[in-house]
Amino acid sequence: MGRITVVQFREYRQHQLELLDHGKAGYQVIIHPPARLGGPREVPRGQEPRTFAEMIQAAKEEIDVIMGPRPPPRMGWSRG
Repeated sequence: MGRITVVQFREYRQHQLELLDHGKAGYQVIIHPPARLGGPREVPRGQEPRTFAEMIQAAKEEIDVIMGPRPPPRMGWSRG
């Protein structure tokens, strides 16, 4: 039987997160920024083992650093 890779894309703050799960062979998180911000890059695993969820969170933190602080939430529109 061949190997199966599960691929999922998620959008986060104008970036695409490509999540690749290779089963027992491991996993990868690749950040695809908008064209004006450069090319795709892989989130490094680091020295100590990280879970898939920790790598996704690290990718989101990296994007937050690049994009700056999030804007405050908008107030609801009301008819007065």
